[in-house]
Amino acid sequence: MAKPLLLPLRLLRLLVTSLLRLAFQALYYPLAPLYDKIAEIAFLGQWAKWQRAVLPRLVGKQVLDLGCGTGTLYLELLRWGCVTTGVDASAPMLKQAQRKIRAAGKTPALALAKAYKLPFPDETFTSVVCTFPASYIMEPETLLEVVRVLYPGGKLIIVDTAQLHPFNRRARFLLWLYTQVLGYGGRPSDNTGYGRFDLLLREVGLLRRDEMFEDEQGEAHIIVAIKVW
Repeated sequence: MAKPLLLPLRLLRLLVTSLLRLAFQALYYPLAPLYDKIAEIAFLGQWAKWQRAVLPRLVGKQVLDLGCGTGTLYLELLRWGCVTTGVDASAPMLKQAQRKIRAAGKTPALALAKAYKLPFPDETFTSVVCTFPASYIMEPETLLEVVRVLYPGGKLIIVDTAQLHPFNRRARFLLWLYTQVLGYGGRPSDNTGYGRFDLLLREVGLLRRDEMFEDEQGEAHIIVAIKVW
């Protein structure tokens, strides 16, 4: 009896996914001032905590925040004692980052650039961090640029997916919404995309391991890839 419901549910997910793509695009550009507030509401304040999962995994102090967005992680990297540079392809997001960093009494070192054309010399950074990136992180051109700007032995650290735990009523509702309505599991899957990504990492000289950050409120999946040659 449940089978007739599957098609409408799939159509609903396709529709909602398409609308979300448009919404995310708007958040990166005209609605960039709302990005932090929406991320806080949608993930009950866990988004920034999941981003901070990169900090204990860093090597060295010269860090590139790739896709730095509004600068939330950038500031955390500065507090961690890192010499931090931020890059983003969205001028409105960088404008928000500049305001946030200056409000904290720091001088921003930010660049408007695409991930596949980074404006830095070879072997500039000991770590490159990237949290909740779009599909650009899986492109060979991006990975080649990351390897180029990393020191030998440097790390690419990606927080790629995350999921709330049902720790209160709002979390339970959001978890149901994301998993049952949107079909988003929040965990990496063993699909061809991930297999291809692992192969690309090895081809450009990055040795990958997968780690998890987890607490009562949620969990995040982290890819740590070390430049081996």
